[in-house]
Amino acid sequence: MIAVENLNVLGMVRNHNLAKAISDCGWGQFSTMLKYKAEWEGKTYIEVDRFFASSKICSVCLNKVDSLDLDIRAWTCVRCQAHHDRDINAAMNIRNEALRILRVRNSPSHGEGKTHSRQSLGTSDTSQWRECKTTWQDFGFVGCCSL
Repeated sequence: MIAVENLNVLGMVRNHNLAKAISDCGWGQFSTMLKYKAEWEGKTYIEVDRFFASSKICSVCLNKVDSLDLDIRAWTCVRCQAHHDRDINAAMNIRNEALRILRVRNSPSHGEGKTHSRQSLGTSDTSQWRECKTTWQDFGFVGCCSL
């Protein structure tokens, strides 16, 4: 399984602080090629919605902080006191959300032929996600990486 966040590349390029970095790395082209290659190899490619608060949700207790400025690279959860590196925490939340999407897709109640790669939780609804205790081990994955 390959999970990526569906980023608003056009909007990010309009931000003068991010424009050069985003343009240089060609994120949009990279995502297109990654999806193509994954499908070619028979792998599952899942995009998590850009409005999913992957950086703001504690990957331990699922508490969501109200605001987290981009210059804050590490933070401590006020509920469980877990200390998070912003990027690692976001990668874990994107992985968990992708696994939840995969689980919904594969559930009998989902219906035949209805697959939605962007079937992600919104920014304020984590109550259903808290009930989902599926982990990457449940799917037989032996590791995780983030881009």
